[in-house]
Amino acid sequence: MNASETLPLNESQQRHIAVALAALEKHLAELRERLERGPVNLRLTHYEDGISAGEAPSLLPAVRAAETQLQKMADELGLPVQNEPVRRAVAVGLEVASINLYECQPDSGLAGYGQVAPATADYLEREIPKLDAVVRSLIVLLQAPAPKDADKQ
Repeated sequence: MNASETLPLNESQQRHIAVALAALEKHLAELRERLERGPVNLRLTHYEDGISAGEAPSLLPAVRAAETQLQKMADELGLPVQNEPVRRAVAVGLEVASINLYECQPDSGLAGYGQVAPATADYLEREIPKLDAVVRSLIVLLQAPAPKDADKQ
C-alpha cells in the first residue's frame, strides 16, 4: 500500500500509475530543457520539426503547469520515487554501442551489405579499434565509483 490513506491504491495500481507518471515526467523535463536551451544538433544527428525559440514563451508555462499537476498528483497519491541508475545506464549504453561498432567492420556485419572497397576496409579495420579503445576507457571511468566531491544530480 502507499502512504496515502485518503486515496488508497494497491501495490499494482500504485506501480502502474507511478510508471505512467514517471514516463510523462521525463518527457516534460526533456521538452522543458529543449525549450530552455534550444536545439543542439550532433554531428550525425540533426533534429527536424523542431520547436522554435519563439514558441518557448507559450509552451514553457504549459509544460510547467503539467509538471506542477503531475507533482501534485504524485504527492497526493503518495507515489514513491523511482531511482534510475544514471552511471550504469550510460555505461551499458556505451557497451552496446561498442559491440555494435564491430558490426561495422568489413569482415563482420558490414559484409552483408556488399563488397567493401579495399581502402575503406583498411580504414575501418584501423579506425574502429581506436574509437572502441576510447569508448572502453570511458566505460572504465564510468564504472569506477564516483568521486565523493562530485555534484549529485
